[in-house]
Amino acid sequence: MQKRSQRSLPKNKSKEEFLATKQISVLEHPAYSPDQASSDFFLFPKIKEILKGRHFDDIDDVKCNTTAALKVIPQNQFENCFEG
Repeated sequence: MQKRSQRSLPKNKSKEEFLATKQISVLEHPAYSPDQASSDFFLFPKIKEILKGRHFDDIDDVKCNTTAALKVIPQNQFENCFEG
């Protein structure tokens, strides 16, 4: 497989001009991902830490154990994850 260098664009054309000549649409995107809130960076690793090394029989077992893991996390840690 051949890698393309960043210099593969013609020297005097910007990225946008090059894409326009190829009729390729460029979509705007937000500066951050709306799919992950700052609380996710606290919550998911915390749950993974609590459930690490455990095996589950079915989806209900996963749900039950995840709910129990959430209840173990002190409320003030949830509150602190939003400060910062």
